[in-house]
Amino acid sequence: MSYEGYTQLLCAKGHQDCVDCYEDEPKTCRKKGCKEPIVWRNSVDVTNGSYDGKKRIDGYIELKKNPVKKCKCDKCGNEHFAKEITYKIPAKRKERQ
Repeated sequence: MSYEGYTQLLCAKGHQDCVDCYEDEPKTCRKKGCKEPIVWRNSVDVTNGSYDGKKRIDGYIELKKNPVKKCKCDKCGNEHFAKEITYKIPAKRKERQ
């Protein structure tokens, strides 16, 4: 019997990452310039699929984005995010012991 899945990860600054279930989990953030520790993880089991009808059965957690302001670019006139997108760390953290 095989297992298929991945792990959702968040560092202390809220950067999101994920790794396949057969990869080694990083202990620190892999985002360029950030070396914060991984403080939240969630295993997602897709062995039997992700949905049973309309109900999600794989354990995936939809993360909430931290508020981000947009600014208007003087060069192109388009709106851009003023800073990078980060996510709120869920209250019930699953941390490695």
